[in-house]
Amino acid sequence: MPITVSRETVLRVGVVTAIIGGALRAVASFAPALVTSAGARESVYVMVDVCLGTSLASFFSIRGLRPVAVGGLALALAGIAIVRLDRMLSLGTLYPVAAFATAIGVMALSGSLWSRRIIAGWVPMAFALSTELGVLGTIMAGANTLFVWSGVVFGVTFASLGCMIGSSGQWRGPSGRQHERDGYSHAS
Repeated sequence: MPITVSRETVLRVGVVTAIIGGALRAVASFAPALVTSAGARESVYVMVDVCLGTSLASFFSIRGLRPVAVGGLALALAGIAIVRLDRMLSLGTLYPVAAFATAIGVMALSGSLWSRRIIAGWVPMAFALSTELGVLGTIMAGANTLFVWSGVVFGVTFASLGCMIGSSGQWRGPSGRQHERDGYSHAS
């Protein structure tokens, strides 16, 4: 029997996980200093990545995404997947590139959503600031504080992105009501 999930439900789940994931990402920026157990720290990072990945995947449901937004979503999701792979394989070498890919993807998505007036203009700028802080915190000796603040800015901005998408009404038709044709279905 097929299971039908509406566009509204998909986006609502994405909005909630964006807010939770963003808040967790901001707090997780301080995990290396506050959480002594490597296993507990990694659990927090996994929760962040699951929330961010879930929300990004749901954002494919936003009506009329432009190609740059679709590409941004794909790049951000690939970045998160590579971060997880890097952690699972204990390589530690892929994280900077994967995190940068995620940041570029989220900037592309947010820039596209801003150009359509779905979100505020400060969001793509804050993601760019977060990326710049992260790069500087990575390449400059003794600038770890910049790296920490990069995560805080990214997390707060991601949660805000979720709030703005949630309040934009993207899943509703012109009458303000959900259309039947917006449902997704798949066989279980």
